[in-house]
Amino acid sequence: MSLQKKKRKKIQLAVFLSLSCLYMEIVFKLSVETLHTGSSFVFLTLFSLCAGLVASGIISLLPKRAVEILAPLYLGFLFLVFVVEFLVYRQFKVAYDLNTILNAATDALGGFGADIRRLIFCFDGISHILLLLLPLMLWFVLRKKIIGQLPEKGIWQRRTGQAVYFSLAQLAGGTACYGVALFLILCCGLHKDIFTNQYNFESAVMQFGLGEGLCLDIRNLALSKTSAQVFESTEVEFAQGTAGTSSEGAAVRSKKETMPDGKTIVQAREAAGAQELVMLQEGTSLQSTKTAKEDESVIPVVYGQSVSSIDFSALAAAGGDCADIDAYVSTLTPSSQNAYTGSFEGKNLILICAEAFSGFLIDPELTPTLYRLSTKGINFNDYYQQSIAGTTGGEYQLLFGLIPTSGGSSIKEITQSGTHTNMGALLNDKGYYGMAFHNSDYTYYDRHKTHIKLGYSGGYMGVGNGLEELISPKWPASDLELMQETLPMYIDKQPFNVYYMTVSGHSVYTFGNNAMSRENKDAVDAWCAKNNLSYTEPVRAYIAANLELEKAVAYLVETLEQKGIADDTVICIAPDHFPYGLDSDAALGKMPYLSELYGYPVNTYEERDRSRAIIWCGALEDNEPIVVDTPTSSVDILPTLCNLFGVEWDSRLYVGRDVLSDALPLVFFGNYDWKTDLGHYSSTNNIFTPTDENTVIPEDYVKQISSMVRNRMTFSKSVLSHDYYTHVYDAASVPE
Repeated sequence: MSLQKKKRKKIQLAVFLSLSCLYMEIVFKLSVETLHTGSSFVFLTLFSLCAGLVASGIISLLPKRAVEILAPLYLGFLFLVFVVEFLVYRQFKVAYDLNTILNAATDALGGFGADIRRLIFCFDGISHILLLLLPLMLWFVLRKKIIGQLPEKGIWQRRTGQAVYFSLAQLAGGTACYGVALFLILCCGLHKDIFTNQYNFESAVMQFGLGEGLCLDIRNLALSKTSAQVFESTEVEFAQGTAGTSSEGAAVRSKKETMPDGKTIVQAREAAGAQELVMLQEGTSLQSTKTAKEDESVIPVVYGQSVSSIDFSALAAAGGDCADIDAYVSTLTPSSQNAYTGSFEGKNLILICAEAFSGFLIDPELTPTLYRLSTKGINFNDYYQQSIAGTTGGEYQLLFGLIPTSGGSSIKEITQSGTHTNMGALLNDKGYYGMAFHNSDYTYYDRHKTHIKLGYSGGYMGVGNGLEELISPKWPASDLELMQETLPMYIDKQPFNVYYMTVSGHSVYTFGNNAMSRENKDAVDAWCAKNNLSYTEPVRAYIAANLELEKAVAYLVETLEQKGIADDTVICIAPDHFPYGLDSDAALGKMPYLSELYGYPVNTYEERDRSRAIIWCGALEDNEPIVVDTPTSSVDILPTLCNLFGVEWDSRLYVGRDVLSDALPLVFFGNYDWKTDLGHYSSTNNIFTPTDENTVIPEDYVKQISSMVRNRMTFSKSVLSHDYYTHVYDAASVPE
């Protein structure tokens, strides 16, 4: 055999492993995404070549017998990673990072074994598993040809020069591929933000591939525990309406000026003084972004701020691991209190995180109670539920007003030292009786460890520690039965503070496999027939499953009214995530059933995550509805409740806002897209789309808001990585 042929055979391992990596990346990408960019395939190729060359360079130094073992193990590991993420994506419609995989997906995959089996043992599942298994199968067929010319003893045999040379050449090739990718990212600016200060796992996987996405995830996990938190300085923040308070820097007063050509110029300037004068008019809702006409007869009312007595500047000056976070918080201006501050003080609270609930199923005829509560209380007309880490991520956003930056382990991390800032703890401090309920496995997502630390004095009950004796063993379980069996436990213990994580709206949405869909099928079919609606079975089954929530809430309201305490009870409902179970083969741009439910094509995160929240109290029905037209999201619910219940809270410690205050209306997503009252920004495309084309956007508006979003994401990370709330409240409890 010629020397040239021998050299070619020696690099066959590198070629095979590199092509195997690239092949699996492409199969995965084409299977879970529909919106592709040319640059993403370039990065996919470079990072795959790097992975294959580095793996080959290391393995080929070893004896041939070791290569025969390690190479298929490497391919098997890749197969396992890609298959797990593929199944996760098929089930939950998002890519799960390592934290979520290790802390939450194992529960999910185990708890929904029937769903997973359906995903695997179907044409789509079997075909993709076989496609991803192909490199490993080819290895066993071609292994002798692939490693035939490798030295028997690797670098331990006498003549090792050539073996070392080829290994170093492969390592150098892998390094070169990675270097080219870094050059394109850092020097040419291709997706630089995703790689650096706007990293998020799903965007990283989309642009760089699953392998590099996991590597970046490991890097960020390590840095979050060891590196200091870096916050960006922002000069000014734009508030809504005609008066506002900065959430991130100096207080500002925004001003709109209409020009002769019909365009509206929005300006912002620093305002003097820490408090804002809010002009009140009877019948005017403070939360509307529309400017109310000034009435000279109205006496200005001076409101305070939603702030604690904690001196964050002093905490920062004292140094320590949290000094940078303290310094950042000290620069924030608290939001102003308002006419609604303390309106619910002393009232009962029933907080419901509704499984896969969507505002698009609310109908005055089909769901009259949900319609009543959503239109006769506080109307959230532009609400979004960020879908991060599935149900446990949605719970975290609702309970703590933060983004779950540690994925599925976020609730575990924040409850390790107890809780301070959620409604369970805050109302417990006011002497409320509290309980938490979930009508599914009480250990799921380790809720038996986390939910007993939420501050509910009566503890937490689910299926497995008492609730199984009260409700029927159906799947999914009945929300109506949940309310019927648990309401007597607390209704006479006023004031009460109760949290429900419901389950009736859970997938799979078929009449054959979903007990709640079967239960309510006739009602949905009759409604569709009456209104000439031709929904497909998955959409009808989804609506039918959620009718159980309607019946549960109707029972709650009816019982509260019979008891005479509806005016003294607040019901708050928010979803945990969008209905990802509607589409089995789902990705943005490829969600036919979700699009059918919503009534428009779902192509973006903003379109996918749009939903509805409810805050209702019987006493609100005596007045005109409070209409919130500005963008809101799940992280805004807790600050809003804090303001309404008049608890002691500090608005600077939440990344959401009190929607009834003058704070900037800002919704931001896990991929750093954001939306304000002035428009929507796509971080991937770097495009800002104004809400009104006639509005002239302030200079550096996009830059400023993007910086604020990064700061709020960094703060969310800091709360978990540095146990920041414990640091703050330990300092607050020290006598002066």
